[in-house]
Amino acid sequence: MKHSARDVFALFGAGALAALALAACASSSTPTPEPEVTASATAEPPPVTTTEPTAAPTTEPTATAAPQPTGRQPSGRPPMTSEGKEKVSGTFGQTPAAKLTITSDNSVFRIPEYALGDGVLITFMVDKKPPKKAKGGSGNVWRLTAQRPPAEETSAVSANEGKFTVRLPIGKAAPANLALGEIGKDDKGKDAIVWKVVAPTKTEDGFATYELTDFGNTLLQITSDPPG
Repeated sequence: MKHSARDVFALFGAGALAALALAACASSSTPTPEPEVTASATAEPPPVTTTEPTAAPTTEPTATAAPQPTGRQPSGRPPMTSEGKEKVSGTFGQTPAAKLTITSDNSVFRIPEYALGDGVLITFMVDKKPPKKAKGGSGNVWRLTAQRPPAEETSAVSANEGKFTVRLPIGKAAPANLALGEIGKDDKGKDAIVWKVVAPTKTEDGFATYELTDFGNTLLQITSDPPG
């Protein structure tokens, strides 16, 4: 036996209808699942690069080395002195320096320290009978010789350090250059003299000083000839 909606309403009342309506809603509605919240990885902030202030390049002052002295240091030994009226002679080595004086005319020959090797016999003299005089020469003729014992013959010596000097009386000569005559042998074995002229390095009242780099068997005379 069928009942109409009116009969149902009448039979059960409004409350029944409301319950039926709720049941219908419950059966027809599918609960919507709540969305899952996925924790997304949070990107790390980019590293912050801190630029340190760059110090200005500092140029350190460069120490300048003190100039080194040339040659060997002086030994501190006092010079050797030798005197003779017209001739002075002695054996000299590297040190100390030496001063040879002819007292008759106050001429002086000086040997600087370290100029020589060991054991050189030096003779400085007034040559009374020179084999030859210099062209344009005047006054005395002196002779400088060097020997290396036990050899008796002369041999050339050159200054290893510094220069030899000779201080000679010049009288009234003008100009007062110095003629150097090196005595040697020619092709026939006879004495031959080769001359050269040097200018003074210093002049004073009645005297002049000259520099020599070498000698062996050498004549010296003041001359008016020009250097060359």
